Amino acid sequence: MTIMRISLEFNKAPNYLVVKVTGKWTTEDILMSIEDIKTEADKQEVKLILLDLQGLSLPESEMTRFYSGVKIASTFGPSYQVAGYSQSEKINRYAETVAVNRAANFKMFSCEADAKNWLQI
Repeated sequence: MTIMRISLEFNKAPNYLVVKVTGKWTTEDILMSIEDIKTEADKQEVKLILLDLQGLSLPESEMTRFYSGVKIASTFGPSYQVAGYSQSEKINRYAETVAVNRAANFKMFSCEADAKNWLQI
């Protein structure tokens, strides 16, 4: 049995889903977490997702960022709009660039207000 090192807390807002993501950012766990976020968004019937990533560690490697971007793109594609926010020192835009280059509608921010503004919520 695999123990997840990432915790997801879901909160439904009127037309979007807020997901608080905390724990250790490993490739295996983030790939499963992205699937779980999509499942919850579909269950809540929303296409706008706000990710609070402040409690997520730095990734175990740069390849973890790469695989995260690939998974975001293949899971959400262009039909979902996903914004994340975290401390600016944790953001290097690698996962974002990988996701966007594969047609995802995904962007990272260093504050919640900017992420919400981009989602227009």
